[in-house]
Amino acid sequence: MKAVASSIQSAVAHSNFNRYEREIKQKKLNWGFIHSDKFWNENYLQFEKDEFRAVKKLVDILSTSKDSTTLAVACHDLGEFARLHPAGKVVLARMPRSKAKAMECMANDDREVAREA
Repeated sequence: MKAVASSIQSAVAHSNFNRYEREIKQKKLNWGFIHSDKFWNENYLQFEKDEFRAVKKLVDILSTSKDSTTLAVACHDLGEFARLHPAGKVVLARMPRSKAKAMECMANDDREVAREA
């Protein structure tokens, strides 16, 4: 019974991360379950996939998006990655644009974007 529960939990976590990847591929982020503490606590190691491709896409979104909600969510998610992943800060330090873009977002006129940055 434990094996079945574990298998179901793994499948749900995997499908949630796939949903996350689809959202960042569209470059339009909105607040929801896949940006919650529960999602991040269950999926932070998934971000290692394909040499941190999802993290790189988040940095790209910070570089290109003009949408306030998308910027706020991307800043939040990068912060969660840095906070939860054992090497999160090191990975982001290897992406110089990540810090520069987050600093730009801190000065954003939109309060939500500035707060999340």
